[in-house]
Amino acid sequence: MKLYLSPELQAHRRGRFLTSMLGGSQSVEQGLPQTGFVLMTGELVQASPDLQEECAAWVRHPGCSLLLLPPYQEGSIFHFLDWVIELASSIPVAAKQPSLESILKGELSYRLHGMDGGCAEDVPSGELAFHTRFWKTHSNSGLLAATTLPLWSISLLDQATLVHDFLDKIERHCGLPSISAEKTKPQDDAIRPEDVTVLVCSYGFNVATAEGLLSRLKTYAVPLLNLENFDLPGSIGRLRNAGLANDHGLTSQGLAYLMGSKYWAFAETLRKEA
Repeated sequence: MKLYLSPELQAHRRGRFLTSMLGGSQSVEQGLPQTGFVLMTGELVQASPDLQEECAAWVRHPGCSLLLLPPYQEGSIFHFLDWVIELASSIPVAAKQPSLESILKGELSYRLHGMDGGCAEDVPSGELAFHTRFWKTHSNSGLLAATTLPLWSISLLDQATLVHDFLDKIERHCGLPSISAEKTKPQDDAIRPEDVTVLVCSYGFNVATAEGLLSRLKTYAVPLLNLENFDLPGSIGRLRNAGLANDHGLTSQGLAYLMGSKYWAFAETLRKEA
C-alpha cells in the first residue's frame, strides 16, 4: 500500500503522528497521485465542492483509494452520496475483542449515517449508523471511504498493527488495474470526454441506445451536438463496459457518476425539457 497524506493533514500534529506510526507516508503536494491510498480530513472535502468532484473522478480509476478522517463538519460529506455526519456524545460499541473500536470508543465524536456504498464493519440489522463506509462506481473502480474513528489518536501509539489491518481491510475493496491489459490496450475502454457528453444526453433524453439517441438529436432544428465528432455506438459501448449504462439507460453507478460531475445541472435541465 502506497500511503499519502493531504498537505493540510501532513502539516498538522495528527498527520505527523500518523506518519510516525504508519511510516512511509508521503505528502500529496501536486494534486492526487496517479494511484495510491490517500488520507485527508473530512472537513477539507466538505468545504470544497470542486475537491469533491476531483476526488470522485480520481477514485473511478482502479488502484485509487481515498479515506476521510475526523474532524468533520455536521451535515453531508459528498453532495452525490447520502452520507451525513452528526455529532454524538456517546456511541455504544460492542467490544468482542481488543480492536480499534474498543480502544477508541470513548473518543468517537461523530456518527455516520447513510446507505450508499458498503459498510466496513458488522452492524445489527436495521441499524443505519456506522463508523466507516466505502463507495465505488463499479466493481473494479477505486473507492471513497469515510470513517469516524480518530486514527490519529494517541491511544493508538502502540497499536500500529491494528491501524494497518484496518487500512488493509478497506484497501481490499479497491479495484486493481490489470498490468497485462495496460500493456496491450491501455486506453481502449477508458471513458473519454465525449462519452460523458453521451452520458448526459442519454440521461436527458431517457434513451439507452445509440439509435435512440441519434433519433432524439435529429429533432433539434439547431444541432445540440456536432455528430461528426461523435462515435455514438463506441461511446455507448465504453459506458456499458464501465458499468455506467445498460440496456435500460444509466445504472445506479452511472447516475452517481453524473451527479458527481459538473454537468449534472445541465443533464437535469435537458431531462425536464425533453
